[in-house]
Amino acid sequence: MNIGPKVFANYSISRFVIGIVVVLLIIWAASPVTVRVVASTDGNSSTFLLSDSYKIVLHPIPTNDSSPWAITVDPHGVVWFLEESANKLGAYDPASGVFSEYPIPTQGSTPTSLTSDSKGDIWLTELNPNKLAELASGSSDIVEYPVPGLPVSLAGTSQVLGCGPGAVAADPSGSIWIACLFSNQIDEFFPSNHTFASFNLPVFPSAPAGITLDGRGNLWFTAADADMLGKAVIAQLKNGTSDGITEFAPINQTYVFEFSQQTSFLGGTTETKSSLPTPSGIAMDSDGRLWVTEHIDSSFDSYDPSSGSLVRYWTSQTHGDYGFKVTFPNGIAVARNGTIWIAEHYGNRVAEFNPSMGQLTEYPASNSSYEAVYQLALDGSGDPWFVEIQGNAIGELVPTNDSAPVSVTLPTSATEPGSGGSLTIPITFSDPHTASNPTSLSLDTSGISGTGILQNMTADYVPSTLSVGPGEEATSSLTLATKDLSPGVYYLTLTVNASPQGILYSVILRLTVTGNSWYWLIPAFLTGAGVVALVSLVLWRRRLRRPSSPLT
Repeated sequence: MNIGPKVFANYSISRFVIGIVVVLLIIWAASPVTVRVVASTDGNSSTFLLSDSYKIVLHPIPTNDSSPWAITVDPHGVVWFLEESANKLGAYDPASGVFSEYPIPTQGSTPTSLTSDSKGDIWLTELNPNKLAELASGSSDIVEYPVPGLPVSLAGTSQVLGCGPGAVAADPSGSIWIACLFSNQIDEFFPSNHTFASFNLPVFPSAPAGITLDGRGNLWFTAADADMLGKAVIAQLKNGTSDGITEFAPINQTYVFEFSQQTSFLGGTTETKSSLPTPSGIAMDSDGRLWVTEHIDSSFDSYDPSSGSLVRYWTSQTHGDYGFKVTFPNGIAVARNGTIWIAEHYGNRVAEFNPSMGQLTEYPASNSSYEAVYQLALDGSGDPWFVEIQGNAIGELVPTNDSAPVSVTLPTSATEPGSGGSLTIPITFSDPHTASNPTSLSLDTSGISGTGILQNMTADYVPSTLSVGPGEEATSSLTLATKDLSPGVYYLTLTVNASPQGILYSVILRLTVTGNSWYWLIPAFLTGAGVVALVSLVLWRRRLRRPSSPLT
């Protein structure tokens, strides 16, 4: 019996499939199961001056244990702050060095946030009694306005959820905007007639923690409990509705986490994804980018509304200082020159970030105790003022003319395409001074994880401590080695401690990690299919030319 065409076809198909599998395995095994690491600085130059251009000056508050909580600067340069424990509104005039304090009428009000409008009126929120308060410019009496809540029906009973007024901001039109932490709303207050409008947030629970106005008719906010950002188009807002408001979870493919999101006051959940854990403070730069602090990690973020891209940056590590593993960035502000200023709540530092150069400088509030740097604000010159909750003081960063203690030079890019998943980067330090004492340097790296402690990657400096004298150079080699690090774009913070005052100088590196993934199967399959098809065609033609054999 001859082998019929159908039997031969089945035999050829089976051999075809087996051949594809074999070729796939060969290609997969031959491909390096390692990563390709590309490192490059974000700045326009590879040489960075590590300059402590500011020094911290503290001003103790007259009332003991006042727990200063929030801070702002009015158009006249007067610094205003809230004394949470003392239940007062405080003021400090830098010109005269004089403090003033104003009792808040409602006892135990838990003053939470404050702002100044263009006239110099001060507005503050009172969390516990659900009130907005005003101290008019030139007045000594604080006036309070009850903030409406959200009417709801729970278990068949009509109730009103209190607003829980938190963040507050004034817009150029004169309206005062309030973030309602508890009632899931954004409120607008009209000073001309002392009335409120309430706008419901579409996602529950949002817990709006920070708000900012972009000058283009939009209000942006952080939704701390939803791990989202929100946008309100002011012209489209309607009282008692969610019209004109959208909330969204920014996605950075390198950092995506899933969680269950509650859907209403009455319960129910839905699964969602985000790359923005517990966003808190928010500010916008002149290019329209949003800057956001994560009040759960050691990172802060840049979000571009036009492209939807989210970049996560990292502060330096705490190494357990003051008993904390994270820095908890909270307050944030953008200066006119583009500098980003950040209050590191648990890190106990004020951070200065230059996004165009990828440079981060962190100024410690204290080298010996935890003072809790929580919020900050910028004065008319763009210099920051901050509160110390534990230190019972407000502080300012005063510009100095100190020259850079050292400069650091990095390659603008470095690539290791071979196997091994490692990359060595030479770093050169130099002292530009002609006469000074040698500078001791201690090197560190932060990134990837919430604490800044590297995961699935090591960063080793050889040496990790060195000294640079006047006119001298010293070199350290940084070896980055990856193990099971997922492909993606990572930003690492390379930190130099070069100051006895504890100031930390950092340069941000961008790492692009690529490696084998299942997408390799697509070209492998096509290649395997082509090879097996060609071999099968040759064998089939040879089969046709051979005489048939009997089937035994």
